[in-house]
Amino acid sequence: MLEKELNRRKFMKQAAGLVLVPSLPMIPGLAHGQATDVVVGTWGGDYQNLLQKFIAPIVEPMGIKPVYDTGNATARNTKLKAERNSRRGSMDVAMLGDLDMYDASTAGVLEPVTAGNVPNLANTIETFRTPYSIPHIFSAMVLVYNKDKVPTPPKSFKDTLDPKYKGRVGFSDILYNFNTLFAGLAEGGKGDSFEPGYSFLRKLKGNQPKVFPSNEAVAAAFKSEEIWIACMWKARALQWRDAGLPLEFVIPEEGAIPVTFEGAVPKNSRNKAAALKYLNALLEPEGQLRFAETMGYAPTVKNATLPPDLQKRVGFTPEELARIHPYNLEALAAQRAASLDFWNKEFKAGL
Repeated sequence: MLEKELNRRKFMKQAAGLVLVPSLPMIPGLAHGQATDVVVGTWGGDYQNLLQKFIAPIVEPMGIKPVYDTGNATARNTKLKAERNSRRGSMDVAMLGDLDMYDASTAGVLEPVTAGNVPNLANTIETFRTPYSIPHIFSAMVLVYNKDKVPTPPKSFKDTLDPKYKGRVGFSDILYNFNTLFAGLAEGGKGDSFEPGYSFLRKLKGNQPKVFPSNEAVAAAFKSEEIWIACMWKARALQWRDAGLPLEFVIPEEGAIPVTFEGAVPKNSRNKAAALKYLNALLEPEGQLRFAETMGYAPTVKNATLPPDLQKRVGFTPEELARIHPYNLEALAAQRAASLDFWNKEFKAGL
């Protein structure tokens, strides 16, 4: 675990400029003929739309037809573990954030991935590799704010405790564990416990924050000016600003947290060979470039050539990187159930 944490810190130093290496050839496609369905468990909304737009065209010529099973990450992780003893699972590919994916891996439900069965894994940034998943895209959680309503950039998440922001702070429900971890930094959290986050959110609850069912719903709340501040992925802030919303974002003085969104194949996948090819397609440089352009997420492969202006846009400065704090996956995974209980039963209740 210590090695993984050190590796994550090493990555932060590399994130401002990706090194380019020659691309490996794509692995051979499936035999042409009737398409093979691959059920991809993923988030709906923008993520699914971009998978359809940019990844499906890569795999369809191989005879692979993606079918999307959309929902939140908690339900997807629960389904993976509930089906572990089934001969045939309901998903061929599962997309999850790094914390949820680690949790799934501890249940022994994921197929090992190597450069042998996913050749493009050889092109990924080493510090993001795991034995059970592929790293798809990367970003960090920041404070996003309406610059027209909040003309002075917030310095800390503690600023949201000010009564002038009563009812104006928003959260995405599906990011409950990341929200809690991020909030905990303002209480001195070190990324190994949700407890500091519980402490901060209890204080913030008195200011009547709002919880929305999805990231897209948070964007709608910014658009209607129902909320003025939220914690959200930098990538999403870029996307919403491009759509015309008057938004800016900052890494608060206490820091931010990183996230990697990952893909894996359940051991009981019905179409395991096709599913592994889908993972490989997620790491193709073209798809990585399109996710960076369209959604603002940084690539996880070293052979995705980004124009300098795009690299500057989706990456982080050295000063920002110094304030992005990796977290302890092993310690946090053991606390996930308790963090969900806190979020649903204590924090959200009555809002």
